[in-house]
Amino acid sequence: NFKKLGFVKKGHVVSIAVTEEYRGKGFGSVLVNEAIKGVKIRQCAEMYLEVRCSNNDAVRLYEKLGISLRQRLKTYYRDGEDANLMAIDFAS
Repeated sequence: NFKKLGFVKKGHVVSIAVTEEYRGKGFGSVLVNEAIKGVKIRQCAEMYLEVRCSNNDAVRLYEKLGISLRQRLKTYYRDGEDANLMAIDFAS
């Protein structure tokens, strides 16, 4: 049992992308909600992701879906841009 050892199962979203012509049509919400569903099925306590600080549309989408800003990660990307670490908890 991982909890007895002090481990917590977490889901990590590595990448979500919607082609520009399909943005603003709800596809991003569908993709993120499917990721959330998958993490819940696997009984993870949390789902987290990183997103470019300049990607305001994605940050707003994640916040709308209950994913909150946890931390700013300095020079996270190869080009030197910072990332927002965002997460959602699933209390059990």
